[in-house]
This record gives sequence, structure tokens and C-alpha cells, in this order.
Amino acid sequence: MSFKDDDWGCEHISMIGDDALSIISCKVSVTDLTKLSAKLTETVVDTSWMSDLDQGTRRAYQKTVAETSRVLCEIFKKVPSSPVAEDFGELMVSIGSARALKSLLGHTEVPLAELWKPQLKQNEGFDFHTVCQNGFLNFGEAKYSGVSSPHGLAISQAANFVEAEKHLRDYVHLSRICPGPAALLNDDKFGVVAAFSLLGKNHEVIMGNALRSAIDFSKSRGIKQIFLVGVSNDA
Repeated sequence: MSFKDDDWGCEHISMIGDDALSIISCKVSVTDLTKLSAKLTETVVDTSWMSDLDQGTRRAYQKTVAETSRVLCEIFKKVPSSPVAEDFGELMVSIGSARALKSLLGHTEVPLAELWKPQLKQNEGFDFHTVCQNGFLNFGEAKYSGVSSPHGLAISQAANFVEAEKHLRDYVHLSRICPGPAALLNDDKFGVVAAFSLLGKNHEVIMGNALRSAIDFSKSRGIKQIFLVGVSNDA
């Protein structure tokens, strides 16, 4: 299955996963960096998600969201550039992966973690979140490299974060932003997204290697579901 996302300058393509372990793989092919940059900017300046929050929570987030969105917009202004800067690349992987999961699998995108965490461009922990159709929150770790396909780093970092219970540390925020899915964390019901840049010509081989690492991760940590997203810059 594939979906051509012309507005975002991308194509989303399903890849081979592992049904028995609920591991799903897909690829994002970026074909127009200028379009993508414009949509990333729209995403981070859109504050409509705060309208459903109570007044106190909304006021608590307003300053952080405003400060961080300004910084992110400055990053997006640098595009198109060659080579892609690391800070832009990681945001491309984070937001692009969430978009792909929405397009292909019907996930709901949660506002980028960098917007609502208190540190400006210095947050530690998962980079992005989605909610899938079974109501689970999925915790996304994004890695970008201009010289490799860092699927191993994305998966190992996600594993380390789960071990350190950083997904549970996000509960304080997520219980306000998406309370229903966050409540399932109390029963350890959640998923993980490992997102990474794709280089080279044989993406099937790279995604296959990532799948093998994800199988090991799933078996060792007992993760309910894992999504693998490779993002290639084909512009």
C-alpha cells in the first residue's frame, strides 16, 4: 500500500513487518523539501490543540509553545539546503513519520513533544507521539544522519528510554493532552515508534535489518506493538 501526499511533498509506502509480534514497517519518500518545510512550519505554529485544555493547563503551555515554535520555524527557514542540517533532519523524521502513520494506518498525531516539554530544544526522552486505532499511545524516537541509516540507534535509544521509564514520565503531560490513551499506560498498554533516516539504494535490505532488531527489542521488552519508519530524502 502506498499514499502519495502531494501537499507535503512525500510518498508513504508500506513495507514488510512481523504480524505475529505486531511490528509494522513503512517508508516515507520525501520528494519536495520546500513543500515539506512549509507543512512542518504550519504544524508547529498550529495551537488549536490547546483549545480543549483547561485554562490553567493552557496558560502553563502557552509560553513554552510560543518560544519553541519560534526556534523551530527558524530551523525550517533554512530549507531547501544541501546537505540537510541535522536539526531539520531530525524534525523531518519525527513529524514526517507521524504523518505517514496517520496516512497509512489512521493514527492521530499528538503535538510534537518539543512544544510542550519545559526545555527549549533540550528535551530528553521520546521525540513524538501518535495514537493508533486501538487507542494506544505510541512513543516515537527519531534519529537522523547524513551518512548512514541509524535504525539501530533509534531502536536502542527507544529501548533505553523504556528501561528508564521515560514513557511514564511523559504521563503528567499526556494525561492532559490525550487523557484516554494516556490512561492505558497504567496497564502498560503502549507502543513504540522507531523512526530514522534512510540512505543508500536498497531500502528493503535496510528495513529488513531494522525489522530484525525490532524483533529482538519486542521479545526482550515485551512491547505490545512497534512501528518502524524509514525516511528517505529523494528530493
